[in-house]
Amino acid sequence: MNQLISQAIFWDNSVTFYQTLQEIEYLNATKKKYQRSHFILEDIKAALELLELSADEELLQEAQSNLTQLQQELEIVEIQQLLSSPCDEKGAFLVIAAEVGGIDAEDWAAMLLRLYHRWAVNHNHKVHLVKSEGDLGGVKHTTLEITGRYAYG
Repeated sequence: MNQLISQAIFWDNSVTFYQTLQEIEYLNATKKKYQRSHFILEDIKAALELLELSADEELLQEAQSNLTQLQQELEIVEIQQLLSSPCDEKGAFLVIAAEVGGIDAEDWAAMLLRLYHRWAVNHNHKVHLVKSEGDLGGVKHTTLEITGRYAYG
């Protein structure tokens, strides 16, 4: 990979180098997640071996905490495996429209906008408000661009 990046022709096509750098970043993050999960599993194994020798409430709680964390990480991996379509890994445009219903519909659309915006930020996605229209303090029509892996899926 480093050989590819070090070539001058690589930097000539901005789309290609941007996609490649994103892929490298994703692979490095995936590697770190795997390593962290592996270390957590090793800690759990070590704690279980020690617990077989003598009962220690603090060590048991630490092992249970590590097991819970490992389960959460595995659930994320499982969801990502379910999202195996090529489009699932892409970003998304989200359109929220309150066409009928007056102020109540516009208030509901504004709540949805905040909800999806928070979701995207909490999942480390970049969010850009492309367009927003509204009357009476609400949202009548809005479009969000959410960029990041698995935003679409």
